[in-house]
Amino acid sequence: MPVTPAALGESPSGQAAGVPYSPLYDDVYHAVAGAWAQARHVFMGGNGLPHRWQGRKRFVILETGFGLGNNFLATWAAWQRDELRCDHLVFISIEKHPLRKEDMGRVHGLATFEADDASHIAPAPSDQREQQDQHDRLRLARGLIDAWPTLTPGLHTLHFEEAGHATHGAGARRVTLMLGLGDIADLLPKLSAQVDAFYLDGFAPAKNPQMWDEALLSRLNRMAAPGCTAATWSSARGVRDALTQAGFRVDRVPGFAGKRDMVRAMYEPRFVPPALPGGVWPEPVSQKDRHAIVLGAGLAGCAAARALCLEGWRVTLIDQHDGPAQEGSGNPGGMFHSVLHAEDGIHSRAHRAAALATWRLAAPWITAHRLAGQAGGLLRLDAKTSADQAHDWLLHQSLPADHVQWLDLPEAQLRSGLPVDSGGWYFHQAGWLHPAGLTRLMLDEAAAARGHDALPLLQCLWRTPIDGILFNEKGEWEARYRDKLIATAPSLVLCCANQSPTLLASLPEDQAVAPLPLSPVRGQITRVPQTGRAHLRLPHIPVAGSGYVLTLPDGALLCGATTQQYDADPAVREADHRHNLSQAARLGAVASLADHEALPAQLEGRSAWRATTPDRLPLVGALPWSLARLSANPGTRRIDQVRLLPRERQERGGLYVLTGLGSRGITWCALAAELLAHWMTGAPCPVELDLRDAMDPARFLVRHLTREAERSKVTARS
Repeated sequence: MPVTPAALGESPSGQAAGVPYSPLYDDVYHAVAGAWAQARHVFMGGNGLPHRWQGRKRFVILETGFGLGNNFLATWAAWQRDELRCDHLVFISIEKHPLRKEDMGRVHGLATFEADDASHIAPAPSDQREQQDQHDRLRLARGLIDAWPTLTPGLHTLHFEEAGHATHGAGARRVTLMLGLGDIADLLPKLSAQVDAFYLDGFAPAKNPQMWDEALLSRLNRMAAPGCTAATWSSARGVRDALTQAGFRVDRVPGFAGKRDMVRAMYEPRFVPPALPGGVWPEPVSQKDRHAIVLGAGLAGCAAARALCLEGWRVTLIDQHDGPAQEGSGNPGGMFHSVLHAEDGIHSRAHRAAALATWRLAAPWITAHRLAGQAGGLLRLDAKTSADQAHDWLLHQSLPADHVQWLDLPEAQLRSGLPVDSGGWYFHQAGWLHPAGLTRLMLDEAAAARGHDALPLLQCLWRTPIDGILFNEKGEWEARYRDKLIATAPSLVLCCANQSPTLLASLPEDQAVAPLPLSPVRGQITRVPQTGRAHLRLPHIPVAGSGYVLTLPDGALLCGATTQQYDADPAVREADHRHNLSQAARLGAVASLADHEALPAQLEGRSAWRATTPDRLPLVGALPWSLARLSANPGTRRIDQVRLLPRERQERGGLYVLTGLGSRGITWCALAAELLAHWMTGAPCPVELDLRDAMDPARFLVRHLTREAERSKVTARS
């Protein structure tokens, strides 16, 4: 669903002077009496805040209309001022017409304001509360606008530290804004979260009836956590009836600024359905059960360890090498970027969400020179798409120019610094980075995380091979080597790429899970030093096409990579160097090399194996039972939804996987780890449900069962 930015204007009636107005909906964004005062009275007061979040580990709010962001900013300010605040405030909000970054700045008066210099604040109102509100609004709005995303459809997850600045999320206490850009009718059914408080906001029902659709609101119970509340300024009959149908007890109470009524509601359902096997499960109740073994310390394992530690879990990270990123993640550089197709389908949306997540994580480190790489854009050549087709795609999908542009041949050559032979897609939130450096920074954040006992949450066991796993009678997972117990925990995560199927094969039949459809694909890269080839052309930015080229910090050219299935040879081969140099020549980075010519001097190479899936999407989530176990329990053979298949998980923990990242481990790792944390900790899902299902490890078993059922129907008819 395309995203159309909001247009702002002045109220034609003149009765709401100074209040932002939407010409599209012919309505103002908030009450004349003040946005923050309204937020406190209606939304925080109506949901019992700040009292209800006090002492909690996580508190989740879902808002139905982000608008100017005032409800979020006011809630964030109240959270900051509360000494008893929860550890993690998650604010999910949906907006069909988000403001552009520059409009957000103007609305919040940030044209001249600098967060650290109070002299730039506009003259303060006489009321002390209003003065504090204005200061907080300017300060927090600066952090919000600095992190404001490119306006692409879907969920954007922004993390903020206690002080109000954008962060990776490593602080002991933090705020997360999950901003869903798109139509609420499309996005709300695709969200997955356990919500503690609903802020039902938006333009008046008469002006924007789709926002207040009774069928939509009546299904809020799908995400309502025990004790959930809801509040809205609207007391319309349809809104009250929808909340009642959703299982809320609805009360009308005095409204804000002279409005007679507003609605406050408490979730009191007659029946609560059990959690689906592949759905959202609550976090283990006991703190000691919030412990996971993570096997493998490549990009996947280090990202998983970081994500779990940031959720307050203890992690035992195990790897057979003496440090992280020693196998498939050990290359000197690799790229991350979105993809674009004629239709904005599952693959395009998933890759875009993943690339943006990696960019938000890595770009600050690259800018601060803590991580080698570039985060200022990438060119992906596309000789098969004409300029007219490309512009049609961009128009059809309404993707913003600050995310992706089509570059014609001259501009592609100018931007890349190479004599490329076609135009292509220029992705702004893209680039390259050093994978091992990224793993170390992720582990640094995980190591800095502390539990409530002030002890580190991360333990790393290096030089520790594992050849078997087992679920024991105590309800814990064991990691073993040569029948020796290495570690135990209620949860275990396989992040060990192509070793994962071997470990799963060690499970007894009554614990067996569906096999992972992973294929080891060999790849070799080539590093060409400046001294090795005098006529080397170094690209200004990473360039991908049939192969890729990028410039390393030492001035060498990195190019690759081969793709070889069923090839177990670890040797660096001359034939593969020639292949990589041939691809680099087609991109214009090196001169073509004749078959009889010797290779340039001092070439370096490295080979490793990717773990790829048939559909080129990762495997993230709880592992499903094996077909044999399902057959032994006929009542469990549900194939209509991937979330209905039984999983190897219990109330205390389970068996999970994060693998199958293929050749795009850098692109996938950050998002996949947040998705894994959702599966394990009950945190809100960072992607829409259809994308979650598309990365669910049970999807291949569902497809098999579906084909089997269809064959049975055909056989029965014949």
